[in-house]
Order: sequence, then structure tokens, then C-alpha cells
Amino acid sequence: MSRFSTRKSGDGRFLPRHYAGLDPDLVGVKAFEHPAVKGYWRWLLEEYRPRHGVALVTPCSNVKPYTRSPTSRKIRGMFQRLGLWGDGGPLGVEWLYFSDLLILVPYSMAESYPACCYEVPPDLVLGDENLLEFVVGLLAKAVEKLVERGLEKAIVFLPRKHLRLWDAARARASSWPFEVRVKYTLFSTRELAKAVEMVVGVRRG
Repeated sequence: MSRFSTRKSGDGRFLPRHYAGLDPDLVGVKAFEHPAVKGYWRWLLEEYRPRHGVALVTPCSNVKPYTRSPTSRKIRGMFQRLGLWGDGGPLGVEWLYFSDLLILVPYSMAESYPACCYEVPPDLVLGDENLLEFVVGLLAKAVEKLVERGLEKAIVFLPRKHLRLWDAARARASSWPFEVRVKYTLFSTRELAKAVEMVVGVRRG
């Protein structure tokens, strides 16, 4: 049996899993009008300050909380092997999930509402010009704010659909962190580990 979820829809897509429950008001386009989502965006733009100057940007997941997804478990194991895990999160790295709805979600917030309980697939945003424009603009603003607050480098580990949004925001933003890209794969964190070692400066004994 595969270590990845084998629950698929008729068209071969992995089915969502919501361990903390799914809020029906946070499904689809209407989620963008939800007060909790708008409150989260305000927090992201006005209050959130990264703890570290280096961020790892990974995709959100159809498994929520994201922390319970197979990819997140692999990345968490990678941090542990590198000696960069403690106090419930990575050490020296700000782990950010790129969400089609919430834009950027720190690892420490991934199990909190509304991040734990929504369903907005990337295709919904990519297929709606208005939503795409909104998400790209908000992402550009969010990254600009993080750069102002000390973010210097970003290790980007994103699939193609998320990269389309990421690159559009990068082209629009007035400031952007130095970026190291790692080809996204579900099956190995080897190249990602090398990038983290290089950017963070891991020293092996």
C-alpha cells in the first residue's frame, strides 16, 4: 500500500481530508468573503513578523491541517535529520505554506482556524481571472511586508500551479527576497535538504 493517500475522485485527483472538520462557509469562492479570512489577511499584512530571515515556502494541501499531509511529514523529518527542529517547529527557518485562500500561513498557524478548515483548490483560483488577480496582488503585498520586517531569503518548494501565482506576484512586487528554488516532488526531500543546508548554513559535526 502506498504511504500517500490513495483516496481519489473519479478523475484521479486526491480527495480532501479534513481532520479538524470542514467549515461549509469556507468552501469555494464564498470563502474569500468570510470574516475570519479577511481578519487573517489583515493579520498577515499588518501584524505578522517572521521569526527568521530565511523562509521555506511549501504548498498548502488537500489534507488539513496541512501539518498532517504526507509532504509535511516528510519535510518535518528532513528538518529533524538536519538538526533544525525543536519547540514545535523548524529552527532558523520560517516555514510558510502558500495557500490559495489565506496566501501565506506560518507552520505555527496551520492547525488554527481558518487554516485548518477550508477547501479552495488551486484550479478554482487559476480558472477565475478576478480571483487570480486578487490572490496575486495580495501575495505581492504580503511578501513586500515580510521583506520590510526582515525576510531576506526564501527557499521555494512549490508545484507548477502554485508557481504560476508565485511568479506573477514576484513580477508585481516592489521588493522580494533572494530566492532559491527546488524542483517540487512528492517522493524525496533530498534536493530540498541540500538547499536548506546551503541557505541556512548547517554545520555537520
